[in-house]
Amino acid sequence: MSVDEAFAAAVAVHQAGDVVRAEQLYRELLAQSPGHAPTLCNLGVLLVRDGKVDEAKQFYNLALAVSPDHPDAHFNLGNLYRRTNQLREAAAHFTACLNGNPNHASAAFNLGLVIVAAGDIAQAVELFRTAVRLEPQNADAHGRLGDVLVRTGELPEGVAAFRKSVQLKPNDHRWHYNLALALANSGDTSGASEHIQKALKLKPDYAEAHNALGLNLETLGRKDDALFHYQESVRLKPDLADGWSNLGTNLTEQGRADEAIDCLRESLVHRPFAPPIHSNLCLMLNYSSNVKPEEVLAEHRTWAVRLAGPTRDRPPVPQPHDPDRRLKIGYLSADFRNHTVSGFIETLLTEHDRTKFEVYAYASVIRQDETTAKLAKLADHVRFVGSRIDELVAEDIKAEGIDVLIDLGGHTAGNRLGIMAQRPAPLQATLFGYPNTTGIPAIDFRITDPVSDPPGTTEHLYVEGLLRLPETAWVYRPPVDAPPVTALPAATSKKFTFGCLNNPAKISDACFATWAKLIQSAPGSRLVLLAGQSQAGSKRLLDRFMKAGILRDRIELVMRLPKKDYFEAFQLFDISLDPFPYNGGVTTVDSLWMGVPVLGIAGSSYVSRQGAMVMHSVGLPEFVAESSDDLIRRAKAWMTRRSELAEIRAGLRERVQTSPIADGRGYVRNLETTLRRAWWDVLPV
Repeated sequence: MSVDEAFAAAVAVHQAGDVVRAEQLYRELLAQSPGHAPTLCNLGVLLVRDGKVDEAKQFYNLALAVSPDHPDAHFNLGNLYRRTNQLREAAAHFTACLNGNPNHASAAFNLGLVIVAAGDIAQAVELFRTAVRLEPQNADAHGRLGDVLVRTGELPEGVAAFRKSVQLKPNDHRWHYNLALALANSGDTSGASEHIQKALKLKPDYAEAHNALGLNLETLGRKDDALFHYQESVRLKPDLADGWSNLGTNLTEQGRADEAIDCLRESLVHRPFAPPIHSNLCLMLNYSSNVKPEEVLAEHRTWAVRLAGPTRDRPPVPQPHDPDRRLKIGYLSADFRNHTVSGFIETLLTEHDRTKFEVYAYASVIRQDETTAKLAKLADHVRFVGSRIDELVAEDIKAEGIDVLIDLGGHTAGNRLGIMAQRPAPLQATLFGYPNTTGIPAIDFRITDPVSDPPGTTEHLYVEGLLRLPETAWVYRPPVDAPPVTALPAATSKKFTFGCLNNPAKISDACFATWAKLIQSAPGSRLVLLAGQSQAGSKRLLDRFMKAGILRDRIELVMRLPKKDYFEAFQLFDISLDPFPYNGGVTTVDSLWMGVPVLGIAGSSYVSRQGAMVMHSVGLPEFVAESSDDLIRRAKAWMTRRSELAEIRAGLRERVQTSPIADGRGYVRNLETTLRRAWWDVLPV
C-alpha cells in the first residue's frame, strides 16, 4: 500500500471516530514515512484531544521541519498558542497558515480573535471580513465582524453584520442579544428592545439579557423598570458583575449611595480587574457622607495598584534642554462631545497661546456629534483614540513627543486613566473633570487652587502633588442663550424658596438632614429639588421629608429639564443650596449666572470645597458656611435680608462675568505659567 493510500485509510478510521485505531495507523505510517507532514499534523490533533499538548507541538513542529509552509501545521500550532494566551506566537502561525492557504477561513477567523485579544481591533476587521467572504454562512464570523465594527465606530455596518448572524441562526439567543447591544449603541432603542425581548423569549433565564434590557429601559427614562431587570439579572446569575454594577448606578440616582457602593463592591468580587467598574466605585464614594476622605484615598490607591500596574519611569525630556521652548500639550478626555465638560475644553483649546504651546486633543469618543466636530477644529492636532487600547495610544503620545499630558476625566465614565498610567509624557496632570485623586503615581499633579485645597491642609488626601493656580481650579464658559435674570421672588412674596438643581445623587444623608432641619426650622420656607427619572426614588425622597416632619406642600420636585427650562427653573429660587460632601460644579455657576447666590458648607477637601472656591471667586464669601448649624443660621438670616439679596441678584451676572471664574483667557494664562514652572522642574540639572 502506498503512503497516500495508507494515509487515506487512517483518515477514514479517524473520521469514523475510532481514535485509538487511527492513532495506531498514523504511527505505523510514520514508521514507514517519518517525514509525511499530513500524518504528523493529524497525529498531533489526536494527541491534543488526549491532553498531550507538548507531544502534539513536537509533531506539528516536525511537520514544519519537513514542510515549512504547511498550512495545517501552522493552523494547529496557532490554536495551541492561542489556548495558552501566547498571542504573538499564535498570530505568527495563523499568518503563516494564511500565507500558505489564503482561503483558510478558520485561520482568518482565529487570527482575528487573537488580534482583538491583543487590542488592535481595527486590524481584526479585515480578518473577519475575510472569514465572512470565505464562509458566508458562518454566523459566528458575521457576529465577530459585527462586534469589531461596532467597537471601531462603524455602527451601521456592524448592525448589518449582526443582522446576518441572526438571519443565519434565528433561534440562537446570543445573536439576538448581540444585535440588541449594537442597535442600542447606534441609538435604535426600540430595535434593541425588540431583540432583547426575543433573546429572553428564547431563554427566559438569560441574565445578561435582563441586564441589557435594564440599560435599554434606562435610555427610555424608565428607571424603576430598569431596576427590576438589574435585580433579576443578579438573582439569575449572582456572579454577573455588570448586573451588580448597573444596579449600583441605578440606585445612585435614588440617593441610595451607600447601597450603590455595596453593589459595586459586589461587582468587583466577581470581576476584580474591571477598570470601569472600579472607577465607578471610586466616583461613588464621593457621594456618601458616611465615607471618610482617607477611605476614599485608600480605594483610589487600590484601583491604581490593581489596574494601573507598577509606576513607570518618566520618559526622557526631549533635547535640547530649553525650558522656554514651545511645548506640546495634550488633553485626554472622553468628553469631546455634548457634555458639561465640553465648554471648559472649548476654553482651553481656544485660549492657549500658540506661540508657546502646540495643542493636541486626544478624544476618546466613539459616537461623535456636532460638539466633537466643533472642538476638533479648535485643536492644532486631534486624535480619535476611542477604539484603541491604552498601550497603543500611549505609544502614539510618546512618538508625537508630547511634553505635558493632561487628563480631564479622572474616574468619570469613559475615562482613559490606563493611558496616563503608562506615563507617556514627561509631565502629567489631571484637571477639572473629577473632584478627587486618581490614585495613579504616574500623574504628577492635580491642578487645583488655594481655596479648594488650602496649602498645608489637604495634601495627604491625594496621590498626586498639588499644582495650585492662583485663583480658580477651573473656569466657566457663560451660556449665550440663557434667559435674563428676573426679580427676587421673595421680594413680593411671604414665601422664601431654596432650591438645588444638582444631581439628586448628591443629596447625601448628612446633606438631607441639614436641609430638612433648615426647612423645618424656617417658617415660610420651601425647597425645590431636581428629581431623577425614578418615580420610586422621588417618592422615597418625599417620604423622607415627611418623616422629618415637613409637609408635602413645602417640598417640590422638578423632573430633569431641557437646557432652556433648566435655566428658567433658577428664576424660582431666592437662594440655591450646594449639596455636600460632593459639591456642585458648573451647576453652581449656572445658578450665579441666573442671579441666584449659592449657600454651601466648606468641607475638608476639594470635593466639598469647590463651592467655596466659586463663591470666593465672585466675592461672596458670606455664602460659605463652616458647618451645618452655621448654614442654617446664615440661611435664616438671608431670609430677613431680602432687599440686600435682591440687590445681589440684580448685579450677580455682571459680577460673574468680571470675576476669575469666567475669565477664560486669564485662566489659561495662569495655567500656562504654572505648567511652565512645573516643566522647569522636570528638566535634568
